[in-house]
Amino acid sequence: MKKKIVLLSAVLLIAVVSAFAINGNLFSNSGNPLPNFQVTVYQYGGSSTQMDAEIEVYDSGNNPLFSGTTGTGGIYSRDWPYSLGNYTVKAWYPSRPNDGQNGQNGFTYSGASIVTSVTLGPNY
Repeated sequence: MKKKIVLLSAVLLIAVVSAFAINGNLFSNSGNPLPNFQVTVYQYGGSSTQMDAEIEVYDSGNNPLFSGTTGTGGIYSRDWPYSLGNYTVKAWYPSRPNDGQNGQNGFTYSGASIVTSVTLGPNY
């Protein structure tokens, strides 16, 4: 009788652990997803967005963290895995080294998703 209880308990424990692992609940971070970073780049004057603008994000020490290119609607978006603090996003259009316009904007990450924008300056 004691062997049956031990065997039944072991089988039940294995079944529960397997169910959690298969569903991804045991080892996933799905309950605490990363916040989102989103920047919209606007053309000079600020009335229209700029597709294909190069963006780069810098930390407070002016170290580059990541870069990308805006898509349709002038928006670039990705997960934000960085710590709380002050950051700067810079934009160029067209992409460097052939850029003719640029702009930048500082922002503070305080734990929530980030939605910011950059307006390009006049052609130089």
